[in-house]
Amino acid sequence: MKKLMYIAAAVLLGLTACTEDFKDWKLQQQPTQPAVVSFGDGTVTEVNTIDLNALEEGQTMVKVASIVAPTASVEGYAPSYTLNIGEATYPLDAEGQISVAELQGIVADMYGRRPVARDVTATVSMWISNGATAVKTATSAPFVIKAIPQAPTIEPAYYLTGTINGWDNSDTTYKLTNDGSDPYENPTFKLRIPAPEDGSNVEFKITPESGLGGDWSGCLAAGTEGKFNYDNVGDNFVITADPDALYYDITFNMLDQTWKATPVGFNPFIYEIGNESGWSEAHPLYGNGLGQYEAVIHLNGEFKFKPNKDNWEGDWEKASGDGTAGTLTPDGGPNVDGVADGFYYVKVDLKEMTYKLTPVTGISIIGTVRGSWDTDVELSYNEALNCWEAREKLDAGEFKFRASHDWDINWGGSFDNLTQGGDNLQLAEAGDYIIRLYLCDEAPAHCTVARDLGYPDNLYEIGNESGWSTSHLLLGNGKGEYTGFYYLNGEFKFKPNADNWDGDFEKLNGDAYAGTLSEQGTGNIDAPETGVYKIDVNLAAMTYQLTAITVGIIGNGGDWDNDIEMTYNAEAGCFEATAELTTDFKFRANHAWDMNWGGSFENLSQDGSNLSIAEPGTYKVQLFLSYAGKHYCTLTKQ
Repeated sequence: MKKLMYIAAAVLLGLTACTEDFKDWKLQQQPTQPAVVSFGDGTVTEVNTIDLNALEEGQTMVKVASIVAPTASVEGYAPSYTLNIGEATYPLDAEGQISVAELQGIVADMYGRRPVARDVTATVSMWISNGATAVKTATSAPFVIKAIPQAPTIEPAYYLTGTINGWDNSDTTYKLTNDGSDPYENPTFKLRIPAPEDGSNVEFKITPESGLGGDWSGCLAAGTEGKFNYDNVGDNFVITADPDALYYDITFNMLDQTWKATPVGFNPFIYEIGNESGWSEAHPLYGNGLGQYEAVIHLNGEFKFKPNKDNWEGDWEKASGDGTAGTLTPDGGPNVDGVADGFYYVKVDLKEMTYKLTPVTGISIIGTVRGSWDTDVELSYNEALNCWEAREKLDAGEFKFRASHDWDINWGGSFDNLTQGGDNLQLAEAGDYIIRLYLCDEAPAHCTVARDLGYPDNLYEIGNESGWSTSHLLLGNGKGEYTGFYYLNGEFKFKPNADNWDGDFEKLNGDAYAGTLSEQGTGNIDAPETGVYKIDVNLAAMTYQLTAITVGIIGNGGDWDNDIEMTYNAEAGCFEATAELTTDFKFRANHAWDMNWGGSFENLSQDGSNLSIAEPGTYKVQLFLSYAGKHYCTLTKQ
């Protein structure tokens, strides 16, 4: 035993790499050859870029380095190797191979799954072992593994092509999107389609944006057990008819290659309208597809419910009960009894035709993000953004939202889809945050939790176009970036508050269209040519930029090449046109797609889906950009 210890000690001395302190080891300068790094008296050589999408069928191991082991050895001790990345270690065979699954996980964890070459800095360690004891004898200097993670190429948008649109794979009516986010961060693409009126099945394939009007070769086709295939390999997707469905919600996960279709028997929203707004503003309640709807709404007096935001057809009124609970009827009963001024958690069940109201005295955050589950952090209501919000220093940990400091009404689950009684929400890092909770919106209950970088929520333009009397809202993203669309006619500047001039931003240098800002600036920004502009301000860089825009209607009558030009009505503050509308359409700026708006008439979004009209005819169309904190349009039949 003593002799074996002496031999091991001699090896440790002879290898010159006995400890982890090898600061003198450097990459050899071979610009046209793979990098070689020292490894005791052995070497580790980098390999060419590894494309994990181009492996042989069934391949489970991949070479990440070429290893020439140190020459010294110890009788009875078998050498083994580890790949070291940060503090993590992975088994490596004598050929310098690691498992495909482990390399995929390393790159995906560091960079995500976007299929581009990534650099991973690593070292290799050699160990000697007699089966019972292992000793690290050498560690190489750092070298770089270049690898492309396994992932399909995900396009920005996909389109449903099938029985619902006559198998026309140039048709863009049925667009699947992931709301415009990075598809490798959010690979889930969604679409809601109407169920066929004749009760038939829906058959379809999915056409990627690059394949529109093509030969179907790049389409997605059905695989087995909820999976799909690329390159048109497989059968048509089939949604088996559900007699109770009004719609089908279709979801594709482009990374997992899975899909599903869910029948929806009720409209996604119903609306409350009442005395609190002078019977002029409808408030959405979000549904779960089973006829159950909920929202937290400010009420003050009588109210009722209706299925449509913009008309009263089929509205529901009180059949029995009072202002807190009862039954509904579509047969023209009275309004629901008046309630005291305040917020209420409103639930409607259209299967049972019932309603229930619970007073809400406040909304709060509770959880370990503030130390324990015993202390609530109050949120205040932001009328301009229609949300509950707070600016707070939070710890990493768990939290939920709850009403009235009680657990009877609480929300959890996921940030973009909060549900009553859902799981705890997770916050990965401590820091200063802006938390906004949306409980009455044309979307599921949701929240945003963004780093508070010290920038104002919104910014305002003010200038000669209004006689310096009206502030125009530019919406911020929490990162100091603000955007708005407004008519300008003369000099202007920016300020953080709508009702005062404290901390206003003036021109430091530049001209009417681009430049830098300062709170100690030289004065107003120069007057641009009179017109409507996209206004971008970046307070992180203290810059501003103006882009002149014209707006047109595109797609009407299936014509996606020629715009119906709109004119700007400065008095009304909108673009407008009177046109014969027949089919789906969108709005776009400057005859290009960089700026385009669709989605819903009352809340237009960049790259939103096509807008549809129920009845063709001549309409006066008015498009309002940036007003009331959103983009929207109105259609008035002539």
